[in-house]
Amino acid sequence: MATRRSLRDRNRAAIAHDPGATNTDPPTPPRDSLPAADESKLATAGARKEPPAAKSPATRAAAAGETVRLGIYLTPDEFNQAKAGYLADWTNGGQADSFARWIAAAISAYAAKTPEQRAEHATPKGRAQERTGAARSFSIPTATVERMRAAITADRQAGRWPSDSAWCGEALQEAVAAALSRNGGTLPTPPPRLPNRLVR
Repeated sequence: MATRRSLRDRNRAAIAHDPGATNTDPPTPPRDSLPAADESKLATAGARKEPPAAKSPATRAAAAGETVRLGIYLTPDEFNQAKAGYLADWTNGGQADSFARWIAAAISAYAAKTPEQRAEHATPKGRAQERTGAARSFSIPTATVERMRAAITADRQAGRWPSDSAWCGEALQEAVAAALSRNGGTLPTPPPRLPNRLVR
């Protein structure tokens, strides 16, 4: 004899087999309907970041404010005269507050002349029987050295072949002569060692 089910059991069974029962889980979309990955974003994310290209020495040297060491052979007399000219110009309101800057200004002024003007005032020098001078090194703006090289090239094209030191020596002689004129025909006696920078 079959056991009669209670009302509660019959209700549970009816609910379990109800085709209208609602499934609370969200439907799973078909695989083909999923959005495709953005290939451009994946390529960007996967690409390795290349480091910036290193600048060449020539490019670094040409940067604004860069300086280079320039060696000039000077006798003791030429060196002392240049120091005296620098001090005289500073006394008379010159803007170069270091010896290297005065040297650079002298080179720039000489490079601004024409080859004919430089040849007119240049004093030919023969090779000394005895080496009495020394190579002095100065920190000069790269742009100034480039102008010097261009001027030397122009002089050679005009038939004059000065060495770098001889050309710079001519530039310093011109600057000393101008300082002498501005200072009334006299120059101060420079100390053995100049201050690194002059301050008014």
